[in-house]
Parts: sequence; structure tokens; C-alpha cells
Amino acid sequence: MRLSLIISALLIGFAVTAAAQGAPKLILSETAIGTQPDGFGGETRVVTGDVFNHGAEAYRYISITVEAFSADETLIGEGFGFLVDACGTALADYALLPGSVQAFSAPFELFAEGDVAHIRVTADGEAEAPQWSPPVDAPAVQLIARDEVVMLEWLDDETLIYGIGCEGAVFTELDWWRYDLADHALSAIEHPDAAKVTAEMIERSDAALITQSGEQNPALFYGSRMTFPPGARRIVYQNDLHTIFSAEPDGSFKRLIHDRLHPHSLRGFNWARQAGVFLAYYFGSHGEPVYYFTADVEGKMLMGRLEDLAPSLTAPGPADDGLAAVVGWRRDDVSGYYLDYAFGGSELLFEADLPGNHYPAPIVAGDIIYLIRSIEGVPTLQCFNRQTRALTTLTPLPLQLTWEARAWSWLSPGGTRLAVAMNGTEGGLWWMDLTGDCG
Repeated sequence: MRLSLIISALLIGFAVTAAAQGAPKLILSETAIGTQPDGFGGETRVVTGDVFNHGAEAYRYISITVEAFSADETLIGEGFGFLVDACGTALADYALLPGSVQAFSAPFELFAEGDVAHIRVTADGEAEAPQWSPPVDAPAVQLIARDEVVMLEWLDDETLIYGIGCEGAVFTELDWWRYDLADHALSAIEHPDAAKVTAEMIERSDAALITQSGEQNPALFYGSRMTFPPGARRIVYQNDLHTIFSAEPDGSFKRLIHDRLHPHSLRGFNWARQAGVFLAYYFGSHGEPVYYFTADVEGKMLMGRLEDLAPSLTAPGPADDGLAAVVGWRRDDVSGYYLDYAFGGSELLFEADLPGNHYPAPIVAGDIIYLIRSIEGVPTLQCFNRQTRALTTLTPLPLQLTWEARAWSWLSPGGTRLAVAMNGTEGGLWWMDLTGDCG
């Protein structure tokens, strides 16, 4: 069975006005026309929007067809597209469940002369019985959002802000929300530091500088991963050669932290409990080892250079002072979590089957280490007490973690709350109370 919905749109500049026709099951909304890079140095027109499954069946292999017409109904352009994730990656084999919404992107071209009078967008898909994921019994875990949440900051133990969008995007490109745990109030916001990011600040920091030519390319800023760290003044970012710098909030007084990182792909910064201390971690794709180093925003390297540290099989988490990191290794056919110390030496914490690098990094809070790993196929939150050597299982987590998604976790300032987020089509944001015993 195939289902088709036609949307007629009036093109006014780049604005689209859409009106559904017929009895739709796949509903297109938020449709708009824009441009995107075409891979050849130019740009192509594209229709974007959302598809909502209003039916009782799931729909797989959803395709989007775009037809552009002149005033006399002559077809002068066409194209097609797919459902996409927050990064614009096509979801080729994805079943849109009943009640679910997913973005789409459909490039199109004009192949005949004439002015576009209207555009028709058609969504087609193959219906199938919905395959619901079995629910995870996790009463201690509370849902905040069902979006691709990729960044989060705690303002205090009762309030957090989070960013929705593409993993790796600079924070100013995300949609930010504020959530209050006490009354469940949710509101759209601008990130508190967004106003500090001006053209002058970017130029002063050299975050958009082409190193070889000395020219400015504003697009480079979007790959800088510029971060305003919690509890510290100076910002951290990378340049076009992946060199890590810190600077004052206005981009001045730059300090080199680590260079010769161009062969590596920065995936993010994990911030230690001590203000201004961070761990930068690098990997190319899921399943690869994770390279890392620790430093502080003043420019001091803490554990040595990246090339001198053995890579981890898991995303590493920094100790409070950044002079050690919790890593996952396999040695002598035994896998487990280790505390790797600055300039040599390591301590086995406990033996364990290790998750992939798409799982959250461990969080070190003094003698307590929080970690998330798969137990009998279920992502599970545990804590390890370095004093008692006790490993305590706290709760299963409702994460549908595949190799196409990543998850992150953040501990509140007082250590009483943990937030966990995941991107991808099953993405979301959850929080839980940590006031129970940890060995």
C-alpha cells in the first residue's frame, strides 16, 4: 500500500504557504524553500519541513517529491528527497511510527524557463504494522523532551538548559530550552552566551581564520565547537587546523593549548567538576578508539599530549582535577574501566564489558564515578565507589542506543541530579535523582 498527500504552495520569495488536500495520513507541515550547498561549490534549491504520521500504521521508505509549476500549470522543475535527522542525513530505512514527526529535505531544480507560481510536494511511503520497542521499566527516570538533544548545561540542581539540533554544531546553531525540575516549566530561550558571539569576537579569536592565507572565512566558525565553559571565564575552541585555543570571552588574549591535531576529529569537551578543567576527545566513527587529552582554560596541559596517551575504547571522563581520566581498556583478554594517571600509571577500577564510544563518558565526582553501560542489552546507570570498591546498579535507562545515535550525561552542580540525552530518531532527554546510596 502506498499513501500520497499533495501540498500546494504559493512561492513568495523564499516563503511557502501550504494547505493540505484530501484525507491525509502523512501530514506535511512547516514547509519552506531555501538553498543548500550542492557539493560543487554552488547552491541548489531545497524544500524542507516535517512529516507527521497521523495514521494507525507505520510508514517506511518515505520519499518526498517536489514539482514546480508556472502560472499556466507547466511543469518547470522537480526533485525528490527523504526524511532526515537533525544533521540533514537521509534516513533511508526508517519507519515513521504513528503519532511521530520527522524532518524532511528535498532538493529540486528548475529545468525550463518561467517564473514559479506554485510548488506541489508529495509524501509517499509503504505502510506496515508498527513495531513498538518494548518499554523499559525505569520509574526513577523522568522524561523531559523527545528531541535530538546534543548539549546541556545545569544552572543549578533544579534548573537546566538544553540544545536541540545536529551533533557537532556550534552552540549558537541549536534551539535552546530551559526546564525547571520543580514545577516542570519548559520555555524556549536564547543561550545566555549567544549575544557574546559577534563578528568582531569571532575575528578576534581567529576561529574563522584560514591559517595558510590569513583570510577570514565565516563558515569556519561553525566547525570550531566554541564553548563557554561552566564556572570559568575563558572560552575554548579549535581553528581550521584543529589546534585548540582558549581566549577571553571577547576573543582576545588567545592561548595555545594543543596543536598538531589535524589528523583527528574533535567530538567534544567533557568538563571536570573543578572549574575550567576539561577533557577533549577525538574519534572518527563509532567503534574506533577514542584519543584524548586534559587541560585547563588557562592553557595548562594536565595529562600530557594526546599522542602520548593510550586511546580508550570508551568515551573517557576526566577526574576532578584533570590529572587522571576514567578510560575503557582491554588488556590480557580482560576488559574493564581504569583510572589512567598523568604521565604514566593506571589503576583497574573493575572488570566489565565495555560499551562503544557512542555511550556517555563516565562522570567523576570525588570518589564516586557514574557510568552508563549495557547490561544484558539494556543501557544501565551504575556508580562505583573508589573507597569501598562497590559497584552499584542504580537504574535501567530508556535509551534506544544504536550505532547511528550517541548519548551524553551531565551531573548537576550539587551532584544530586543526572541528566541523560540522546540524538537520532529515538532521541530525547531524561533526568533522575541521585540521592540514593552508592556503596
